[in-house]
Amino acid sequence: MSNPVLLQPRVRKLLQRGIRHHKEGRTQQAEACYRKVLKTDPQCAEALLCRGLVAQEAGQYAESIEWINKALALKPDEPVWMNNLAHSYLRLGENEKARDLYQQVLELRPDNAMAHHGLGTAKELLLEWEEALHCFERAVALDPQSADFLCGLARALRKVKAPGGAAKAYQRALELDPKRHEIYCELGTVLADVGEFGAAVENLRRALLLEPGSAKAVTALGYLFYRQGHLDSALESYRCAVKLDPNLANAHLQLAIALAELGDWAEAMASYERARSAEPESAEVLYDLALAHLRRGQFALGWGEYESRWGAWPPPDGRKLPQPLWKGEPLEGARILLYAEQGQGDTLQFVRYVPLVVARGGKVILEVQRRLHRLLAGTAGASQVISQGDPLPEVTWRCPLLSLPLAFATELSRIPAPIPYVHPDPGLASAWRQRLQRDAVRIGLAWGGNAAHTSDYLRSVPLAKLLPLLRLEGVTFYSLQMGPPTKQLKVLPPGTNLIDLAPEQKDFADTAAIVANLDLVISVDTAVAHLAAAMGKPVWILLAKLADWRWLLEREDSPWYPTVRLFRQSTPRIWQDPVDRIERELQQFVAGLRDARKNRAVER
Repeated sequence: MSNPVLLQPRVRKLLQRGIRHHKEGRTQQAEACYRKVLKTDPQCAEALLCRGLVAQEAGQYAESIEWINKALALKPDEPVWMNNLAHSYLRLGENEKARDLYQQVLELRPDNAMAHHGLGTAKELLLEWEEALHCFERAVALDPQSADFLCGLARALRKVKAPGGAAKAYQRALELDPKRHEIYCELGTVLADVGEFGAAVENLRRALLLEPGSAKAVTALGYLFYRQGHLDSALESYRCAVKLDPNLANAHLQLAIALAELGDWAEAMASYERARSAEPESAEVLYDLALAHLRRGQFALGWGEYESRWGAWPPPDGRKLPQPLWKGEPLEGARILLYAEQGQGDTLQFVRYVPLVVARGGKVILEVQRRLHRLLAGTAGASQVISQGDPLPEVTWRCPLLSLPLAFATELSRIPAPIPYVHPDPGLASAWRQRLQRDAVRIGLAWGGNAAHTSDYLRSVPLAKLLPLLRLEGVTFYSLQMGPPTKQLKVLPPGTNLIDLAPEQKDFADTAAIVANLDLVISVDTAVAHLAAAMGKPVWILLAKLADWRWLLEREDSPWYPTVRLFRQSTPRIWQDPVDRIERELQQFVAGLRDARKNRAVER
């Protein structure tokens, strides 16, 4: 038997030789050394770890996990080793195990930047974007010189809809590592998101110079063309990208979206399915496929996939409610929280389901945006209406408003539409009745949506394009517009017949009182349109060629709202045709309303 005193230095020397081979890229020689060490000393934890690292680098993650676990059994609570093990779990798709390990590392070493980054990556893969953002922020604070940490931060910022911050993080990453083409791709995409097209072009040019055959760069270039409205160039880029890499799900997905806007639904659906085949678990792919099904009126297919929205885009308040999600079960008097999750228009559209939940035996607590609280405080069936941010009462169940159609298996032919289901305050409505001009036709106007909405560039109309409507005689237009688009009022020609009511709308209760006294509302796809439609007022909605899913395809009416008329673009991104049609229809509407008023006056 060998003398242990003489054996230990020989083992140590052999291990050091293996580590040197490993560092210099001679993996086979390194592994041979590690094998010899373990043959002599099977309990050498360092050699077990190194074998795990060799397997990890070769993509053999299950084997890597086995070796590193053996090493940790001999030397528990080694933070660096635990980091290595967590990384293998991540690469194997065992995201929960990776998350738990990184959390253990941080209990031992709270300032371990690598563990914060790893935990952020695990939470990103688990679609816990708000928590991932905090982890990446901590990693960057501890090590601001890591391009990888900054890229993680940028991804999370983009997901939580902070594109400006994402762009800055990518720019800092490129200062540290200017040779990574994929960072230029991501930065170019984010800059396209915010309309900085010139800077986006420059970054994508650099990406393609570094990696001319990059399918990701070509896809990003297609997205830039798409955002600029150059759909033919976008299609050409996407088709080139899928040839370069047939397994790149995002290229198929973006191709599908562009084809859908052009109305080629057969090819669009084929591209959606190719995207799903490439990444079957992608929440973003499933979400966009759900939108396609819903647009086509295929509700049975769409509602289930629409639940993937939580992974595609995190909830705006980042909450994790502990109550089970209600899916239509009998409630038998249990308290259920129904809560707003998207825009104010979405809330107005889907509060129609509250009485149906009550009919299932639920005691409904309705949580809405603060600007809607006063208007919806008397929602039929709700036992309590609270504002977002208020303390939540004890409830047994929860259901976001846009999951209610799934719970009720809503079909196109069975949309609940008890119009009107939103009612103005009678006192406020009476006060406005005294103020608005009685002798004119009164029309409300809203031309801009929420700029933070990912598709606002498609749905908002520059006010200047609506000037032909504002010249019609005998009509008084009232601006119902709120927010940044009201700045466009300042550049209208003198004498334009549009009265700005923004200063007098504290919330939607005021807007509803105004709408109650109007003859017609003309709006883009925004909350004002939903408000007027839910009140049963005549509403004409200007829609993009590829409109939001709830307006379906090609229709001029809406099964959600019987008083709505839809005026769609005939050519993508061009508003002239729907504006011309509204102008013609408006002349007939005004003439018909005047005749009706004259007849009523004669009868009296």
